[in-house]
Amino acid sequence: MLTTLLPLLFLPGWALCSQKASDGPRSLHILQFAYFRDPLHVRYWGNASLRGHPTHVLEGNGTNVTILQLQPLEEPESWARTERGLKRYLQDFHGLLRLVHLERSLAFPLIIRCFLGCELPPEGSKAHIFFEVTVNGSSFASFQPESASWVAPSQTRSTVAAYTLKELNTHNRTRYELREFLQDTCVEYVQEHTVNNLKGSQTGRSYTSLVLGILVGSFIITGVAVGIFLCTGGRRC
Repeated sequence: MLTTLLPLLFLPGWALCSQKASDGPRSLHILQFAYFRDPLHVRYWGNASLRGHPTHVLEGNGTNVTILQLQPLEEPESWARTERGLKRYLQDFHGLLRLVHLERSLAFPLIIRCFLGCELPPEGSKAHIFFEVTVNGSSFASFQPESASWVAPSQTRSTVAAYTLKELNTHNRTRYELREFLQDTCVEYVQEHTVNNLKGSQTGRSYTSLVLGILVGSFIITGVAVGIFLCTGGRRC
């Protein structure tokens, strides 16, 4: 499994997004990986694209993470605050995993993957929103906007998955707030920004906070799901 995934992980950020989804003219896609070689070493990859244009990339090891906006969409001072906030979260996320390992002795390597976003079809049709989480290459959970709930693949039969879904479906933040964020905020930003905005026009509201907000949100939601998974020792029953 690991040898199958590693070639994909070492692709540059823009290639990750283009492999998974062919961004249409009205879409926002986020893709993020976290590869834990052992409890002390982690490497991150992430990227975002809006309306088919790459907007942000994230890559680095441990605390040495580089986060770039590919267009000058946010003023330097504001961007510096955003970057610091995301790096702090990554450190907290890694700290949580190390703590769990001390309690439960996890099996490594561990690969966590998030893919989320929204896609707008032709006028008159409903937008498609999605959030998918995989652990070590296997589908772990996905978000169903119609019911604002998380579900596991039909082939997943374990108390681990059942407990994880129960926790995810208990909290408004991981249900209704997530649906509102993807269904309303994400869609509105895609509707408002044109290809010309991405090529340098600064008119209209900035969507930078949205893109980074979703990226941070992907870590938060993944942390909830995978944190529960790890706390059980990752055992299937």
